[in-house]
Amino acid sequence: MFNWIFKNRSKEREGGVRSALWDAAGGGARLSNWAPASTSFLNNVPPDVLVRRAEDLHRNNPWARLAVDCLTHNAVQAGIKPHPQIADPAMRAMVQREWARWTDQTDFNGRHDFYGFEQAVLRSVIITGEAIVRLVLAPDQRVPLQLQLLGREFLDNSRVDSRTLNGIRYDDAGRRVSYWLFQKHPATAPNMLSVEVPAEQVIHVYAQDRPGQERGVPWLAPAMLPLRELQEYLEASLVKQKIAALMTAFITTQDGTNPLNGTPGQPPTLEPGAAVVLQPGQDVEIATPPPATDFEPFVRQQLRAIARALGIPYELLSGDVSQVTFASGRHSLLEFRRHLESIQDHILVHQFCRPVWLAWVRMATITGVLPGAAEQYADVRWICPQIEMLNPKDETQNMVAQVRAGFVSRSEMVARSGWDAEQIDVEISADNARADRLGLVLDSDPRRTTVQGQSQQDQGGQQQ
Repeated sequence: MFNWIFKNRSKEREGGVRSALWDAAGGGARLSNWAPASTSFLNNVPPDVLVRRAEDLHRNNPWARLAVDCLTHNAVQAGIKPHPQIADPAMRAMVQREWARWTDQTDFNGRHDFYGFEQAVLRSVIITGEAIVRLVLAPDQRVPLQLQLLGREFLDNSRVDSRTLNGIRYDDAGRRVSYWLFQKHPATAPNMLSVEVPAEQVIHVYAQDRPGQERGVPWLAPAMLPLRELQEYLEASLVKQKIAALMTAFITTQDGTNPLNGTPGQPPTLEPGAAVVLQPGQDVEIATPPPATDFEPFVRQQLRAIARALGIPYELLSGDVSQVTFASGRHSLLEFRRHLESIQDHILVHQFCRPVWLAWVRMATITGVLPGAAEQYADVRWICPQIEMLNPKDETQNMVAQVRAGFVSRSEMVARSGWDAEQIDVEISADNARADRLGLVLDSDPRRTTVQGQSQQDQGGQQQ
């Protein structure tokens, strides 16, 4: 049998019967209905219907809403914060003070601080596939710079010529030179003309799925059809259960009169406790569909597939922890953490945070808020928050071990929790000074007591 198969396959290869050397690229009845469209659409604008459906799912589908919130809240949390690589502590503290002051006036529309703006950018990328941020000059600010978040519809796709494609203009080398943007939402003025904005004033954030991709695709796209169909399945199941729960009496009279004084010719609606009058000769036949014994396993399996498509643990998307053990829960959270780190480092930090920082230090040095040249402040490390694990005690011990071993700095560990190390140090110093002044000896003070609660004093009575 195997020799026969081998000989026939050899003849197919020699005679050119097979359409390709790859089985997945072959033809025949088995693959006749697999004819995917060309992926060249990624070089153009994704269909508007795809974006509209993604926005509709985010508005009305509970799992789509939860998925978007889960990704944005866990990836940003309290914010991805900069840590300037400046040797002088006083200079570094001064830069951080000026940055903290500017973050409250970041948003051109006044809705977010900088870290809330990070979350809004990521939410736009997940739902619509991209976020367009315009750097706006703000003369009334100490550092005259603000950020304006625009929807993808602000980019004029009709602008096409020898160097412009989908509203983006390129130079001879293929670099982006400018963007054609509407000054207002195009829905408010259909005949409004777009204006050309230099690329230095625009930050275009999106995930590049293939080389040369110009625009982003909604991250919900792989799960949009299952999300929609699962919602319809649950709605149909709910209606079926509601009808099954109705207790309705059917009455047949000899002369066709209605003893309940109902409206003649109008069949009453089914509701609990209703009495339906039938005409002579009429009969009622109730549909009795088989019970859905596989309802819960089916929904659970569908949600698992949706969660995998979106890169979210099943238990976070569904809220179902009935089958989660400590090991499986930790495994899924570790995978989720790696997924979040990829989003943080390769999309938010590289595409959004770094360009904003460079623009901010440039404006701050031009206006004299920061002394010297902008280049001396360009080196910055962005500290991303991390998702907590199932056992905080073990995680804390792990962080302490990493700091004691010198693998990471204490400042970075503090920044991962969303706080600033310098601010924490000031608060700790103030707490210690107040405790010393009042004569308090706390077992949480490592200057006086060990982890085991023993006194931190040598034989001479001096603190070690």
